[in-house]
Amino acid sequence: MKKKGNKTKEKVLVYGVMGFTGNLFLEYAFDKNMPIILGAREDSIRQKSNGYGKECRIFAIDDTQSIIPHLADVKAVVNLANISYRVNRHFIDACIETNTHYVDLAAEYPDMIEMYNLHDAALANGVMLMPGAGFNLAPSDIAGLIASELLPNPTKLRLGFATFGNASRGTINTVLRLAAETGHSRISGKLVATSPASAKHSFFAEGKEYVMVHNPIMGDAIASFVSTNIPDITSYAYYPWILVQFMKGRLDWLRKFLINHTHWFFPLGPTKNELKTQHSYTWAEVEDKRGDKLIVTIRGPQPYIFTVRIIGNIIQRLVDGNIKEGFIPPSFYGRKLIESIDGVQISVVNKFRP
Repeated sequence: MKKKGNKTKEKVLVYGVMGFTGNLFLEYAFDKNMPIILGAREDSIRQKSNGYGKECRIFAIDDTQSIIPHLADVKAVVNLANISYRVNRHFIDACIETNTHYVDLAAEYPDMIEMYNLHDAALANGVMLMPGAGFNLAPSDIAGLIASELLPNPTKLRLGFATFGNASRGTINTVLRLAAETGHSRISGKLVATSPASAKHSFFAEGKEYVMVHNPIMGDAIASFVSTNIPDITSYAYYPWILVQFMKGRLDWLRKFLINHTHWFFPLGPTKNELKTQHSYTWAEVEDKRGDKLIVTIRGPQPYIFTVRIIGNIIQRLVDGNIKEGFIPPSFYGRKLIESIDGVQISVVNKFRP
C-alpha cells in the first residue's frame, strides 16, 4: 500500500552549501528571501547560516538512520553536495523512508541509473526523485522535450552542450575521473554501452559551428527517454582537445596526475566577471523516419549561474506542491522552468527534406 506523505512536513532543506555552487546559490537565495533551511556536515555552517538569517542543520550523510531525525519536518531536500550516488545513497534512502522529496545535481549515467532503479520504491512512498537538476542535464532534457513536441513522431534525439571558461575544482575532478568511462546511448529503445568520443556531431549557434564528441557518460539516455520516449538518444559535448584525448584513453598518466593535483592546477571556480559575462549553449535535434529534422537551441547564462537559477525555480515549485512521485526528470516542469531566467533564449529551426 502506498504510504501517505506527512502533511506537517513543510520545510525545504538545501544541503551542501559550503562548496562553490552552494555559495553561489546562497547569495541568490538570500537575495530572493527563499524559505529554506541550510544543511552541511561542517560546523562552520553555523556562522554562514547566522549571516543569512537561516536555520541550519549539521549532519553527515554516511548513515541512513542518523540522517532520518533531521528530516522529520522536511518536505524536500535539495542536495548540492557530492553528486556521486555512492556517497549520496544513504541520504536518498533516508528521504524515501521519511516521505521526503529529493533533488540533486547528479547528471552522469552511473548515478542516474541508480536513481532510476529506485523509481518503484519512491513511488510506493510518495516521494519524488529528481536528479540532474543543474546545467549538465536540465536544459538538454527540456530542449529535447520541446523538440519532441514540435516534430511529430521523432525516432532520433541528439543532445549537446557547450560551455566556456573555468569550471570549479569539483566539476573538473568529476569530469577527469569519468572521462574515459564507458557510458550508454539509447538504441531502438534499449541502453547500449558506448565508448566516449567515438563519434562527432556538429551543432550551430549564432553563425558558428561547434563540433562535438560523443559524451555517453551523461544520463540523457535515461532522463530524456523518460521525458520523450524517443527510442534513439545520443549525447554530445563541446570539449577542449586535451579532454577529448582523455576520453579516448590517451595520456592516461596525465589524467590521473591532474585528478590527484586538481587544487594545484585549477582555480576554485570562475571569477565574478566570468560568471556575469559568459554564456552557454544547449541543443536538441530530433529526426523522424523521413529524415525531417528540428533543432531547439537554448542560449543560457554561465553554467553555474544557470544551475543556481534552475534550482531556485525548482524550490519554488516544491514549496507550491508542484510535485510528481517516482523518478522524475527536470523536464517535468517544462520550458517554464527556464524561460524566465535572465539570459535564456530558446530558438527553433526546422530542417525538412526537400
